[in-house]
Amino acid sequence: MLTFLFDYLQSIRPISAETKADLERYLEIIEVPKHQVLLKEGQISNYIYIVIKGLLRMYYVKDGEDICSRFMEEQHISLSVGSFYNQTPSYEFIETLEHSTLARISFDHLQKLYNDHIDYNYIGRVITQDYFIKSEERLFQLRKQSAEDRYIYFATQNASLLQRVPLKYIASYLGITLETMSRIRNKIRKGQLGGNR
Repeated sequence: MLTFLFDYLQSIRPISAETKADLERYLEIIEVPKHQVLLKEGQISNYIYIVIKGLLRMYYVKDGEDICSRFMEEQHISLSVGSFYNQTPSYEFIETLEHSTLARISFDHLQKLYNDHIDYNYIGRVITQDYFIKSEERLFQLRKQSAEDRYIYFATQNASLLQRVPLKYIASYLGITLETMSRIRNKIRKGQLGGNR
């Protein structure tokens, strides 16, 4: 079930048999129904979740409205970064959008991996760097691109999510209204917007 995870870790740096054994011991596999909240605002994020099967979203609430900040499908990780690493209350929620099979590792067990295994310490740094690069890319898209370009970029980079995520959540993620997104989608269907801009 976790073959993809170990293949991914090995692609960053070969891991020892001891590291793999501890990872297998610390990772917990859980089944979570659709629309289950894994983390609420105000709670401390004690786990990193790895999506084996299913779909999660992260969001925060502003003026009574959900603002989506991320979607995590198969082979992606999910955590509230500041809350997890600082062990402070989260301002975010994590929710399942589909029935999901997840692997999770606790903060304490992750710290033990870092302390006991130099190979995993290196891997953790690379994964963290990748996470922040993607976060920066998202900020660029939201701040610098037009609504049309943001949608086109999302659609080309995340085609599978268009079929799985409710459109209102995608609109929220892109920082546009559902009506604006519907107009953009209609223009694309009519050939009035290019799909590779």
